[in-house]
Amino acid sequence: MNPLLTRSGVAALVLTVSGCAKKPEAEVPANRAAVGLVPEAERSRHFEAVNSHLELGGTLYAYADVDGDALALAASAQALVRQIAAAQPQMAPLGRQDFKALFSELGLNDVKAIGLSSVRESGGNFRNRTFLFAPDGRHGLLAVLGGQPGRFVGARLAPADTDFYSECEFDVSALYDTIKAVVAKVSGPEAAASFERKLKDAGAKSGFSALDVIEGLNGRLTVIIRMAPGSTLDGKVGPKPVRIPGFDAVLRVDGIGSALQGSLEKNDSLTGSVSGSRHLFTMREPTAFAGIRAVLEVDGKTLYAATSADFLRECLDRQAGLDANPQFAAGLAALGPDGNGLTWVSPRFFSRLKEIGSMNPDAAPDLRRALDVFSSNLPTVTQPLFSVRSNLPDGILMRSNWNRSLKPDIAMFTVYNPVTIGLVAAMAIPAFQKVQQASHAKAAATTTRPPAAPPQLPASSQSSRIMDNLRALNEAAERYYADHNATSATFEQLVGPDKYVPAVLPVAGEDYRTVLFKKGRPLRIYLKDGRVVTYPPQ
Repeated sequence: MNPLLTRSGVAALVLTVSGCAKKPEAEVPANRAAVGLVPEAERSRHFEAVNSHLELGGTLYAYADVDGDALALAASAQALVRQIAAAQPQMAPLGRQDFKALFSELGLNDVKAIGLSSVRESGGNFRNRTFLFAPDGRHGLLAVLGGQPGRFVGARLAPADTDFYSECEFDVSALYDTIKAVVAKVSGPEAAASFERKLKDAGAKSGFSALDVIEGLNGRLTVIIRMAPGSTLDGKVGPKPVRIPGFDAVLRVDGIGSALQGSLEKNDSLTGSVSGSRHLFTMREPTAFAGIRAVLEVDGKTLYAATSADFLRECLDRQAGLDANPQFAAGLAALGPDGNGLTWVSPRFFSRLKEIGSMNPDAAPDLRRALDVFSSNLPTVTQPLFSVRSNLPDGILMRSNWNRSLKPDIAMFTVYNPVTIGLVAAMAIPAFQKVQQASHAKAAATTTRPPAAPPQLPASSQSSRIMDNLRALNEAAERYYADHNATSATFEQLVGPDKYVPAVLPVAGEDYRTVLFKKGRPLRIYLKDGRVVTYPPQ
């Protein structure tokens, strides 16, 4: 058995059991000495640095020294890929890569230790802390999280009764640099240069360069959502209307406004106006939901997107807002006014979302089930939730007052860690490909053989079978619309050995090539005896 897998599994199990097990309530003898740290020679050299950011004695305390584990995991991953490549030759080029070098380029070896703690507060929420110790700095994927922490100032844009607020720093250009470096290592400098040229050319016809947008995404992203009490929005999504809670929203993205302004000015679906440095763009056509008239605004390098021009003006002209909310101010004071990421969620945000299922009693069965599952899995929250992320000189600290502890996250990692997923993939990929090949062969055989003459069925049975065929075609069409961002399709695009439906057999001489496939319209088939079968039934 792989020693690394054994150590990882045992460590995860110990963390889970130690965090989740219920300790018996017993008095500690007065003469019992407190357990001290192990001798310094045996102690993890990163323990003190991590421990200084955590709280000991709550419902969870966990520390893990992972110094060098990323490179060990890289070696195991490479061995695993080589084993897969032995059965799947197309994986051979990947197996020849230096996984340790790739992991280092991605910055996965920057984190040397991890610590977590959770303390239950008197009100029922949990005071959680997570610290990723990176003493030598961050690069690669971790550099995307920004640089030095700064003061949170965007909250004044949000109304005092905002239900969801998020402000986070990002550096997408660091992600681009990382991807380019990985491409160069895997495929050579020429492939990296080609990758850069394609990004420069992308979007050129629309008046902007994708590379300019990526390089401009180095600032802060702000999201403001206010739920409207008692208000709903009716929309047309699919064959039946859908109702959602009413809301107002603003999205602010720093750094990309000037890169997109030319493209927005050329967009025929938008109508523009100018007021000082502000360039407002309003959609000419209504959105899928009545009551939402989306707008975009560019002010220098900043891009705004909002559900309405009125709400955008309300936010931009505000002098005091969420920052004056007593609960928000208290939460910010407890976690600190500086950082690189902040999230605030009110109880009303969850309670309104829970209503979606009951708002759509007449929805299609599949959609109704999905909405019910969504609503039932939302937590019941009685206090605002607050979290702050800060980039420190020696790592990343995340603090939160949340409705649950970090114990479930550790348990989830125990089951869904990368090693487990890799092992499952190693076993599943060959089996899946065999099943896929057999399925394609069966479909091809079915379509190449002339279909047998259908038995004569009663009219009611014929209608039922035809309805099943239309249902399958409707599901295929919906998948085609989603995959290709389309609003119409043809029979040939949906049916065939390598298409969404392998074959459709008529039962009463009907010709399914005459069906009109258009998003939002029912499917109709006309039979030779004058009957018309419609799906969904009307």
